Amino acid sequence: MEKRLIIMLMAATVAVTGAKAQSDDFGMWYEVNIEKKLTNRLDIDLSLENRSRDNHQETDRWSAGVGVSYKLTDWLKASAGYSFLYDNVYKVNNSGKKYADYWGIRHRFNVSLTASKSFGNLSVSLRERWQYTYRPERTVDRYWTYTDEDDDRYEGEKADEHTYSGKANNKWRNRLQLKYKLSKMVRPYVAGETYVAGSGMDKLRLSLGSEFRITKKHSLDVRYLFQKAYDDDDEEGNKHVIGFGYTYKF
Repeated sequence: MEKRLIIMLMAATVAVTGAKAQSDDFGMWYEVNIEKKLTNRLDIDLSLENRSRDNHQETDRWSAGVGVSYKLTDWLKASAGYSFLYDNVYKVNNSGKKYADYWGIRHRFNVSLTASKSFGNLSVSLRERWQYTYRPERTVDRYWTYTDEDDDRYEGEKADEHTYSGKANNKWRNRLQLKYKLSKMVRPYVAGETYVAGSGMDKLRLSLGSEFRITKKHSLDVRYLFQKAYDDDDEEGNKHVIGFGYTYKF
């Protein structure tokens, strides 16, 4: 049964990514998590993540995070965290004739409440999260973009310096997840998450995957994720993602 589930997940991922629209992007996300239980109610965790874009041809982001969570009751958990994001940024000006290609940093903070309830082997959880992200001001070199054969400006020739002002945004994230204990090792899940900003719906994420508990301390996570962008400040756009995660708990 477990082998059959793995094959079904892989087949579904290949089918969806193969049928994706040309305007959508495809990437891979890799994540490593370390979790430490300090008390029966208090946990701390560290995480590292790498993301790719442009059909897995370009590194999109590196990030490192730290978080703490506290179990308020048997069904309610509170958590807070900070992430340092190191982004590979590509920006084109409004005329389309100048572009900037650089690495920039962002600081991200979050506070969450997660409610969960089990119904036999099925567990249902709802996470409500406030997320604040700040991008510091950055001055970078900007270059000409090649326009036509009669134009002597070409990609790679420095045009000027440009300063991108510091920018902050707030988002409210709502995630509903259903996970089923298929066996001691395999726990498939589906999840949907909305991102809401001041102007309304920012993006939607839908996930299908499975957790594989190898031992009490070691677990793997494999998932397919689709992201629909509406008005995304991160300029991510629509994405199809295959994600791999490893977690060590002690």
